[in-house]
Amino acid sequence: MLIALEKHGALKGAVMGIARILRCHPFVRGGYDPVPDHFTIFRNKSARDQYRKSMHLK
Repeated sequence: MLIALEKHGALKGAVMGIARILRCHPFVRGGYDPVPDHFTIFRNKSARDQYRKSMHLK
């Protein structure tokens, strides 16, 4: 959440951080979820896919 606040400011960073925390439950597939460069409340799918490919997980 701190990185989101640094990158996107107080309001957008807080919204992004809260959205990321709400995704932390047993019914969501976990994994690498870095803070994206643009504002969004959705998971950073491109970074996750790149990470999985580099780790030969896909």
